[in-house]
Amino acid sequence: MPAIIINSIEMTDKQKAVIADKFISVFSEVSGVPKDRIYLFFNGFDLNECATGGKLFSENPPKNAKAKFNAAEWEK
Repeated sequence: MPAIIINSIEMTDKQKAVIADKFISVFSEVSGVPKDRIYLFFNGFDLNECATGGKLFSENPPKNAKAKFNAAEWEK
């Protein structure tokens, strides 16, 4: 059974649900493998485990990243 692995900074459950649906649907369509036989795994990283520009995301979160740490901003 095929597996898809997503490595990302933390995401909301709503984001994960949408990504799972779209990735598995496309993979199934292209490969012919039934959706219920495709597994998708999320490897989420906390903000203190990611950095850019020499600073941890927990110190300086990317403003354009739609994730748990700034979910309220995206729901406005």
